[in-house]
Amino acid sequence: MTSRILLEPEAVLDLLKTHFDIPADTAGDTDFQTLDLDSLVLIELGVILTKQCGVDVSGEELAAAGTAAKAAELVSEKTANSSSSPRI
Repeated sequence: MTSRILLEPEAVLDLLKTHFDIPADTAGDTDFQTLDLDSLVLIELGVILTKQCGVDVSGEELAAAGTAAKAAELVSEKTANSSSSPRI
């Protein structure tokens, strides 16, 4: 049986605010490029999301997603397609 985590964009934004000091008023649809998030930050974010959600999330996937809202959607889709149990 598969479990799906519905990860909200605010959860991704909270991680970014906590770990990478982005502005508090950042919206979920703000481009990662606008926030000056480089590939290393996205790799680190991927590691955090992988640990918390139990699915592999790469920096490249996050870069392609481009926003916190799309990153949350990506993780939610991955958990829906995963047979492992989520860790949130």
